[in-house]
Amino acid sequence: MLGVASQCLTQSFSFSLATFMEMQPKRILLGRNPLSDAPCWNPDMVLNKQGPGRHPRDAPCLDLGTVSSEQGSGRRILSGAPHRRPGVVKNEQGSSHQSRQVRRVTKLVELIRIRLGSWNVGSLTGKLRELVDTAVRRRVNILCVQETKWKGQKAKEVDNTGFKLWYTGTSSNINGVGVLIGKSLKDGVVEVRRQGDRIILVKLVVSDMVLNVISAYAPQVGHDECAKRQFWEDLDGLVRAVPSSEKLFIGGDLNGHIGSTSAGFEVVYGGFGYVSRNQEGEEILAFATTFDLMITNTLFRKRVPLSDL
Repeated sequence: MLGVASQCLTQSFSFSLATFMEMQPKRILLGRNPLSDAPCWNPDMVLNKQGPGRHPRDAPCLDLGTVSSEQGSGRRILSGAPHRRPGVVKNEQGSSHQSRQVRRVTKLVELIRIRLGSWNVGSLTGKLRELVDTAVRRRVNILCVQETKWKGQKAKEVDNTGFKLWYTGTSSNINGVGVLIGKSLKDGVVEVRRQGDRIILVKLVVSDMVLNVISAYAPQVGHDECAKRQFWEDLDGLVRAVPSSEKLFIGGDLNGHIGSTSAGFEVVYGGFGYVSRNQEGEEILAFATTFDLMITNTLFRKRVPLSDL
Protein backbone atom coordinates (compact mmCIF):
# COMPACT_ATOMS: atom_id res chain seq x y z
CA MET A 1 0.00 0.00 0.00
CA LEU A 2 1.07 3.57 -0.59
CA GLY A 3 -0.23 6.78 0.92
CA VAL A 4 0.35 10.21 2.49
CA ALA A 5 -1.72 12.75 4.41
CA SER A 6 -3.28 14.46 1.41
CA GLN A 7 -2.43 11.94 -1.28
CA CYS A 8 -2.82 8.23 -0.62
CA LEU A 9 -1.80 5.21 -2.63
CA THR A 10 -2.00 1.65 -1.37
CA GLN A 11 -0.41 -1.49 -2.67
CA SER A 12 -1.74 -4.82 -1.47
CA PHE A 13 0.25 -7.89 -2.46
CA SER A 14 -1.62 -10.79 -4.05
CA PHE A 15 -1.59 -12.81 -0.83
CA SER A 16 -2.95 -10.12 1.51
CA LEU A 17 -6.62 -10.13 2.49
CA ALA A 18 -7.12 -6.41 2.84
CA THR A 19 -5.32 -3.28 3.93
CA PHE A 20 -6.84 -0.39 5.79
CA MET A 21 -6.08 3.23 6.53
CA GLU A 22 -7.91 6.12 8.15
CA MET A 23 -8.25 9.57 6.67
CA GLN A 24 -9.40 12.67 8.41
CA PRO A 25 -9.35 16.39 7.69
CA LYS A 26 -7.15 18.74 9.66
CA ARG A 27 -8.72 20.05 12.84
CA ILE A 28 -8.91 23.77 13.44
CA LEU A 29 -7.24 24.36 16.77
CA LEU A 30 -8.52 27.15 19.01
CA GLY A 31 -6.61 28.56 21.95
CA ARG A 32 -3.53 27.20 23.70
CA ASN A 33 -1.74 24.04 22.62
CA PRO A 34 -1.98 21.70 25.65
CA LEU A 35 1.16 19.82 24.56
CA SER A 36 3.38 22.87 24.50
CA ASP A 37 4.74 25.33 27.03
CA ALA A 38 4.83 27.98 24.34
CA PRO A 39 2.68 31.10 24.87
CA CYS A 40 -0.78 31.18 23.33
CA TRP A 41 -0.71 32.78 19.88
CA ASN A 42 -3.67 34.40 18.22
CA PRO A 43 -3.71 33.46 14.50
CA ASP A 44 -5.75 36.57 13.67
CA MET A 45 -3.40 39.14 15.24
CA VAL A 46 -1.90 41.85 13.03
CA LEU A 47 1.88 42.17 13.17
CA ASN A 48 3.20 45.47 14.52
CA LYS A 49 6.56 46.98 13.81
CA GLN A 50 8.12 45.20 16.75
CA GLY A 51 7.03 41.76 15.49
CA PRO A 52 4.10 39.49 16.28
CA GLY A 53 2.03 40.12 19.37
CA ARG A 54 1.96 37.41 22.02
CA HIS A 55 -0.08 36.60 25.07
CA PRO A 56 1.91 37.04 28.31
CA ARG A 57 3.00 33.69 29.75
CA ASP A 58 1.63 34.41 33.24
CA ALA A 59 -1.59 36.08 32.14
CA PRO A 60 -4.92 34.25 31.86
CA CYS A 61 -6.10 33.19 28.42
CA LEU A 62 -8.71 35.71 27.40
CA ASP A 63 -11.56 35.88 24.98
CA LEU A 64 -10.93 37.59 21.65
CA GLY A 65 -13.01 40.73 21.59
CA THR A 66 -13.01 43.69 19.24
CA VAL A 67 -13.05 47.26 20.55
CA SER A 68 -13.06 50.58 18.71
CA SER A 69 -10.39 53.21 19.22
CA GLU A 70 -11.09 56.93 19.16
CA GLN A 71 -10.32 56.88 15.45
CA GLY A 72 -12.99 54.24 14.94
CA SER A 73 -10.79 51.35 13.82
CA GLY A 74 -11.30 47.99 15.43
CA ARG A 75 -8.49 46.07 17.17
CA ARG A 76 -8.16 42.75 18.98
CA ILE A 77 -7.73 42.68 22.72
CA LEU A 78 -6.11 39.92 24.79
CA SER A 79 -6.87 41.21 28.27
CA GLY A 80 -9.56 42.63 30.45
CA ALA A 81 -11.99 39.68 30.40
CA PRO A 82 -12.06 36.18 31.88
CA HIS A 83 -11.49 33.17 29.60
CA ARG A 84 -14.49 32.31 27.47
CA ARG A 85 -15.00 30.08 24.47
CA PRO A 86 -14.65 32.08 21.22
CA GLY A 87 -17.99 33.00 19.76
CA VAL A 88 -19.99 32.48 22.98
CA VAL A 89 -22.24 35.42 23.81
CA LYS A 90 -24.67 36.16 26.64
CA ASN A 91 -28.23 37.16 26.18
CA GLU A 92 -30.22 39.40 28.50
CA GLN A 93 -31.31 36.46 30.63
CA GLY A 94 -27.71 35.48 31.29
CA SER A 95 -27.64 32.24 29.33
CA SER A 96 -24.92 31.73 26.74
CA HIS A 97 -25.12 30.42 23.24
CA GLN A 98 -22.76 29.97 20.31
CA SER A 99 -22.84 32.32 17.37
CA ARG A 100 -23.93 30.98 14.00
CA GLN A 101 -20.38 31.29 12.62
CA VAL A 102 -18.84 29.21 15.42
CA ARG A 103 -21.54 26.55 15.08
CA ARG A 104 -20.58 26.22 11.41
CA VAL A 105 -16.86 25.95 12.25
CA THR A 106 -17.64 23.25 14.81
CA LYS A 107 -19.56 21.33 12.17
CA LEU A 108 -16.72 21.55 9.65
CA VAL A 109 -14.08 20.16 11.99
CA GLU A 110 -16.07 17.08 12.95
CA LEU A 111 -13.98 13.94 12.48
CA ILE A 112 -14.57 12.09 9.22
CA ARG A 113 -13.19 8.56 9.34
CA ILE A 114 -13.02 6.37 6.24
CA ARG A 115 -11.64 2.84 6.06
CA LEU A 116 -10.22 1.79 2.73
CA GLY A 117 -8.84 -1.57 1.67
CA SER A 118 -7.48 -3.56 -1.24
CA TRP A 119 -8.02 -7.24 -2.10
CA ASN A 120 -6.98 -9.47 -5.01
CA VAL A 121 -10.04 -11.72 -5.14
CA GLY A 122 -8.80 -14.10 -7.89
CA SER A 123 -12.29 -14.04 -9.38
CA LEU A 124 -15.43 -12.18 -8.36
CA THR A 125 -17.80 -14.67 -9.91
CA GLY A 126 -20.01 -16.04 -7.13
CA LYS A 127 -18.08 -14.05 -4.51
CA LEU A 128 -19.68 -10.61 -4.56
CA ARG A 129 -21.90 -11.20 -1.51
CA GLU A 130 -18.94 -12.72 0.37
CA LEU A 131 -16.90 -9.66 -0.54
CA VAL A 132 -19.57 -7.34 0.88
CA ASP A 133 -19.87 -9.45 4.06
CA THR A 134 -16.12 -9.14 4.57
CA ALA A 135 -16.23 -5.37 4.05
CA VAL A 136 -19.05 -5.06 6.59
CA ARG A 137 -17.26 -7.28 9.11
CA ARG A 138 -14.04 -5.31 8.72
CA ARG A 139 -15.94 -2.00 8.71
CA VAL A 140 -14.45 -1.05 5.33
CA ASN A 141 -16.19 1.81 3.52
CA ILE A 142 -14.27 1.58 0.24
CA LEU A 143 -12.65 -1.60 -1.09
CA CYS A 144 -10.48 -1.83 -4.20
CA VAL A 145 -10.58 -5.26 -5.86
CA GLN A 146 -8.35 -6.84 -8.50
CA GLU A 147 -8.64 -9.86 -10.80
CA THR A 148 -12.42 -9.63 -10.85
CA LYS A 149 -12.53 -11.43 -14.22
CA TRP A 150 -15.77 -9.65 -15.05
CA LYS A 151 -16.32 -8.35 -18.56
CA GLY A 152 -17.78 -4.91 -19.16
CA GLN A 153 -17.59 -1.34 -17.90
CA LYS A 154 -20.53 -1.04 -15.57
CA ALA A 155 -21.80 -0.33 -12.06
CA LYS A 156 -23.76 -2.86 -10.03
CA GLU A 157 -25.85 -2.46 -6.89
CA VAL A 158 -25.40 -5.34 -4.45
CA ASP A 159 -28.94 -6.32 -3.49
CA ASN A 160 -30.08 -5.58 0.07
CA THR A 161 -26.63 -4.43 1.24
CA GLY A 162 -26.40 -0.76 0.28
CA PHE A 163 -23.03 -1.39 -1.44
CA LYS A 164 -22.30 -0.54 -5.07
CA LEU A 165 -19.51 -1.86 -7.30
CA TRP A 166 -17.94 0.06 -10.20
CA TYR A 167 -15.83 -2.22 -12.40
CA THR A 168 -14.01 -2.61 -15.71
CA GLY A 169 -12.85 -5.68 -17.63
CA THR A 170 -12.34 -6.92 -21.18
CA SER A 171 -12.47 -10.67 -20.59
CA SER A 172 -14.29 -13.10 -18.30
CA ASN A 173 -11.18 -15.12 -17.54
CA ILE A 174 -8.39 -12.59 -16.97
CA ASN A 175 -7.63 -9.29 -15.21
CA GLY A 176 -10.39 -6.83 -14.29
CA VAL A 177 -10.54 -4.30 -11.43
CA GLY A 178 -13.27 -2.58 -9.43
CA VAL A 179 -14.11 -0.28 -6.53
CA LEU A 180 -16.76 -1.30 -3.98
CA ILE A 181 -18.30 1.57 -2.00
CA GLY A 182 -20.60 1.42 1.01
CA LYS A 183 -24.06 2.93 1.46
CA SER A 184 -22.92 6.06 3.29
CA LEU A 185 -20.53 7.15 0.53
CA LYS A 186 -21.79 5.75 -2.79
CA ASP A 187 -24.13 8.66 -3.52
CA GLY A 188 -21.14 11.00 -3.42
CA VAL A 189 -19.60 9.51 -6.59
CA VAL A 190 -19.28 12.22 -9.24
CA GLU A 191 -16.93 10.69 -11.83
CA VAL A 192 -15.64 7.29 -12.97
CA ARG A 193 -12.67 6.82 -15.32
CA ARG A 194 -11.62 3.43 -16.69
CA GLN A 195 -8.27 2.58 -18.27
CA GLY A 196 -8.50 -0.80 -20.02
CA ASP A 197 -8.94 -3.79 -17.71
CA ARG A 198 -6.22 -2.91 -15.19
CA ILE A 199 -7.04 0.57 -13.84
CA ILE A 200 -10.22 2.31 -12.66
CA LEU A 201 -10.62 5.67 -10.87
CA VAL A 202 -13.69 6.67 -8.86
CA LYS A 203 -14.00 10.28 -7.68
CA LEU A 204 -16.37 11.06 -4.83
CA VAL A 205 -17.22 13.98 -2.60
CA VAL A 206 -17.14 13.35 1.15
CA SER A 207 -18.31 16.36 3.16
CA ASP A 208 -15.99 19.19 2.04
CA MET A 209 -13.33 16.78 0.71
CA VAL A 210 -12.87 15.34 -2.80
CA LEU A 211 -11.45 11.80 -2.74
CA ASN A 212 -10.02 9.94 -5.74
CA VAL A 213 -9.85 6.17 -5.36
CA ILE A 214 -7.87 4.10 -7.89
CA SER A 215 -7.90 0.29 -8.11
CA ALA A 216 -4.96 -1.06 -10.12
CA TYR A 217 -3.67 -4.47 -11.17
CA ALA A 218 -0.11 -4.52 -12.54
CA PRO A 219 1.14 -7.18 -15.00
CA GLN A 220 2.77 -10.11 -13.25
CA VAL A 221 6.48 -10.91 -13.20
CA GLY A 222 7.42 -12.50 -16.51
CA HIS A 223 4.88 -10.52 -18.55
CA ASP A 224 5.93 -8.65 -21.66
CA GLU A 225 7.98 -5.56 -20.75
CA CYS A 226 5.90 -3.48 -23.14
CA ALA A 227 2.72 -4.33 -21.20
CA LYS A 228 4.39 -3.40 -17.90
CA ARG A 229 5.60 -0.08 -19.28
CA GLN A 230 2.14 0.70 -20.65
CA PHE A 231 0.55 0.00 -17.25
CA TRP A 232 2.85 2.41 -15.40
CA GLU A 233 2.42 5.08 -18.08
CA ASP A 234 -1.37 4.80 -17.83
CA LEU A 235 -1.29 4.98 -14.04
CA ASP A 236 1.15 7.90 -14.15
CA GLY A 237 -1.13 9.86 -16.48
CA LEU A 238 -4.20 9.21 -14.37
CA VAL A 239 -2.50 10.30 -11.14
CA ARG A 240 -1.07 13.45 -12.71
CA ALA A 241 -4.60 14.48 -13.71
CA VAL A 242 -5.72 14.53 -10.04
CA PRO A 243 -5.56 18.11 -8.66
CA SER A 244 -3.16 18.53 -5.75
CA SER A 245 -6.02 19.93 -3.64
CA GLU A 246 -7.84 16.58 -3.77
CA LYS A 247 -7.17 13.36 -1.85
CA LEU A 248 -5.78 10.30 -3.60
CA PHE A 249 -5.84 6.62 -2.62
CA ILE A 250 -4.54 3.82 -4.84
CA GLY A 251 -5.31 0.28 -3.77
CA GLY A 252 -3.92 -2.46 -5.93
CA ASP A 253 -2.01 -5.63 -6.55
CA LEU A 254 1.12 -4.10 -8.04
CA ASN A 255 2.91 -7.46 -8.33
CA GLY A 256 6.26 -6.47 -6.88
CA HIS A 257 8.43 -7.09 -3.83
CA ILE A 258 9.76 -3.92 -2.24
CA GLY A 259 12.06 -5.84 0.12
CA SER A 260 12.75 -5.79 3.84
CA THR A 261 14.97 -2.68 3.91
CA SER A 262 14.24 0.95 3.11
CA ALA A 263 17.66 1.71 1.58
CA GLY A 264 17.31 4.67 -0.77
CA PHE A 265 13.55 5.04 -0.21
CA GLU A 266 13.24 6.04 3.45
CA VAL A 267 10.63 8.72 2.71
CA VAL A 268 8.10 6.29 1.20
CA TYR A 269 8.96 3.10 3.11
CA GLY A 270 7.46 2.53 6.56
CA GLY A 271 9.90 -0.16 7.76
CA PHE A 272 7.80 -3.35 7.85
CA GLY A 273 8.51 -5.26 4.65
CA TYR A 274 10.02 -8.64 3.89
CA VAL A 275 11.59 -10.85 1.20
CA SER A 276 14.06 -9.49 -1.36
CA ARG A 277 13.38 -6.47 -3.53
CA ASN A 278 12.94 -7.14 -7.25
CA GLN A 279 12.78 -4.91 -10.32
CA GLU A 280 9.00 -4.57 -10.06
CA GLY A 281 9.44 -3.49 -6.46
CA GLU A 282 11.92 -0.83 -7.57
CA GLU A 283 9.28 0.55 -9.94
CA ILE A 284 6.72 0.70 -7.12
CA LEU A 285 9.15 2.60 -4.90
CA ALA A 286 10.13 4.97 -7.71
CA PHE A 287 6.46 5.69 -8.46
CA ALA A 288 5.73 6.40 -4.78
CA THR A 289 8.73 8.74 -4.60
CA THR A 290 7.68 10.64 -7.74
CA PHE A 291 4.22 11.41 -6.37
CA ASP A 292 5.23 11.85 -2.71
CA LEU A 293 3.28 8.78 -1.56
CA MET A 294 3.80 6.45 1.38
CA ILE A 295 3.65 2.65 1.10
CA THR A 296 1.14 2.29 3.89
CA ASN A 297 1.26 -1.47 4.28
CA THR A 298 4.87 -1.07 5.38
CA LEU A 299 3.67 0.94 8.38
CA PHE A 300 2.61 -2.15 10.36
CA ARG A 301 3.88 -5.66 10.97
CA LYS A 302 2.19 -8.43 8.97
CA ARG A 303 1.99 -12.18 9.11
CA VAL A 304 4.30 -13.76 6.55
CA PRO A 305 2.58 -16.41 4.39
CA LEU A 306 4.02 -19.92 4.68
CA SER A 307 4.78 -19.86 0.94
CA ASP A 308 7.32 -17.10 1.54
CA LEU A 309 9.17 -18.76 4.43
